[in-house]
Amino acid sequence: MRASLDTNVMIHFYRAGLQQILFDFFDEGVFIYEQIRDIELGNHGQDVLDEVDSDIAIGKIELYTYQKLKDLRVHKIFVRCDRRKSNNT
Repeated sequence: MRASLDTNVMIHFYRAGLQQILFDFFDEGVFIYEQIRDIELGNHGQDVLDEVDSDIAIGKIELYTYQKLKDLRVHKIFVRCDRRKSNNT
């Protein structure tokens, strides 16, 4: 199973020292978007950032960049969803 993690999940698991659960359960990969790492964890999870970066460096977490999402055409899905939301408000 694979997982893309949000800020709160990352912070809670790392603060509890239970991040290995993520890697055991999601054996096909754990992913994080670069904006979550750079901005959200930078603002709300400074205390776990070094551990997250270490896990990225050794390949436990794959960092998804803007370019990678664009190459996978996932970026277009997000843009379409955002446009639909703004048109409905």
